[in-house]
Amino acid sequence: MEPLALLDGLEIKLRQLNAAADRQRADYERVAAENQQLKRELDRQTGIVSSLKDKLERSHLITDEANEGSGPSVSATDDQRATIEFCIREIDRCLDWLQRN
Repeated sequence: MEPLALLDGLEIKLRQLNAAADRQRADYERVAAENQQLKRELDRQTGIVSSLKDKLERSHLITDEANEGSGPSVSATDDQRATIEFCIREIDRCLDWLQRN
């Protein structure tokens, strides 16, 4: 094989390698941006979960205090139960989302 043909082949391979490196760089930048977005969303979801856990804990405290008292009215108990069930559903939904992502 002639040296000129070898140089042409080498040039083609270098151009292909450079194009592949450019594609890899672009993919890396895209994935890094997506990763940052997912981290922000995870932080947001973690904050929501913490807030819901606090709300659930407060609801439990209110329920415990009401049980120690003269007995809560039926509507107050139903409201508290609904609030607790809502919080539990929200926590479960957030945990499911976190596990999927």
